[in-house]
Amino acid sequence: MNAATNSSSSNQAGPSPRPITAKGRATRKRLIAAAQDELRRNGTLEIADVAAAAGVAQSVIHRYFGSKAGLVETVVAEFYDDYDNAVFLAPLAPEATWIERETLRIELEVAFLYEHPLGRRVAAGLLQEAAATRVDAERQRRHADMAARNIRHGQHTGELPTDINADLAGAAIIGALRSVLAAALSLDEPPSRSEVVTTVTRLSRALLHSPPHPA
Repeated sequence: MNAATNSSSSNQAGPSPRPITAKGRATRKRLIAAAQDELRRNGTLEIADVAAAAGVAQSVIHRYFGSKAGLVETVVAEFYDDYDNAVFLAPLAPEATWIERETLRIELEVAFLYEHPLGRRVAAGLLQEAAATRVDAERQRRHADMAARNIRHGQHTGELPTDINADLAGAAIIGALRSVLAAALSLDEPPSRSEVVTTVTRLSRALLHSPPHPA
């Protein structure tokens, strides 16, 4: 997964044939921060506004990112890299049961999306840039794949029923989480994180419970 992510980031950034300098890295970081703030506030961005906020000419954005779409893709990809590190790659209690670990993971996921500057925009589908939508769809598919692999692991260890379709269940759990968060973060006064965690955990447990086979 890391290799795929790195390859995607390389394509998005449109790197110059010349090695980037320390000053260049600082400029690039400043542009990403300015673009993230624009997306957070407006759900979209204008190259002129980002350049002005970062204190550079508009041509600098094209030098580092190739286009407006390249800049947006980079910002959203970095959001998802942080998401993966905080949630899917986070070490969890090894002595806990599968369900207990997944509850911890859901807690981390809800906390990340509540706290990250772009969490509300992404979770509620409020980014209005086509490039952001493309990255979001791709990374959601990856999350569903990771959820499916995790369910298969639970089946392999005997903690989950083997008659569950892991691919369908993984997609359903990720989709349910995003739907619940979209509803919660769209409200002027979002419900508490614990209420969101409880709702998603109940949905997950109901989905992963193996119903009795009909006679």
